[in-house]
Amino acid sequence: MSGIRITAALLAACLLLTAAAGCKKKKGGEELPSRYSYTPAPETTEPEVTTEDARDFQKAFQKDLSWQKNYLVRYRYFNAAQNVNNAEIVEKRASTAFSVEYTDTGLLLYYKANGNNTDYYVIDPASGSGPVHSVIAGKQISSLSSMFMKLSNVNATLPAQSNVLYMYDEPVAGRACHKYIQRAYADAKLTETVYVWIDAEYGFAMKCEDYDAAGQLKTSWEATEFAAGGVTAEDVYVDLSAYQFTEEVG
Repeated sequence: MSGIRITAALLAACLLLTAAAGCKKKKGGEELPSRYSYTPAPETTEPEVTTEDARDFQKAFQKDLSWQKNYLVRYRYFNAAQNVNNAEIVEKRASTAFSVEYTDTGLLLYYKANGNNTDYYVIDPASGSGPVHSVIAGKQISSLSSMFMKLSNVNATLPAQSNVLYMYDEPVAGRACHKYIQRAYADAKLTETVYVWIDAEYGFAMKCEDYDAAGQLKTSWEATEFAAGGVTAEDVYVDLSAYQFTEEVG
């Protein structure tokens, strides 16, 4: 496939990865403080492909962020470098409430609308200090981000990148997805391989796998349940009456 050149850039979906514990008490939505960075190497390899492959390579997707306003997602996250072994995370979001639960550890983050502010509760069974409450001033639920939002974010120009190949359609968690592969080479040797499954309806990464040159899995995530719309504040509701919260200021 002389028309497709392999470069060393990797999928945008796999550039922002973090351990679950690394962002558990970050205010204003879960940020991703630990980043996987990759330095592109010169183009050195031009593998052969068929005409049919070249046509499929152009398969595109539409990016629609409307799902982020109201959704439920359950996913597994793996990061070998950060010793995160398939942690299960559940995010629920409605207009006035947002929760993030790490089912393996019992850690729960709960955000509740409070006028122009947001009440933020952290319930961590492993914490010696007990549950904590604070107020995120001047920030509403609608402006909060999350780990899954960041992990699954993919540039809509992905199919046009020269080192990306559309493979085939394959469902993830019962949802139609387009599967792509992206490879990086340096000195005519494979250095990185990324597979990503793009949701056909909304254009985000339902699943991603990042392998090193030896074929060892480095990082991955996979949604096992996803629904957009229909999530109410009652669905997200957490009974706080059973906890004694320590107030955290600032």
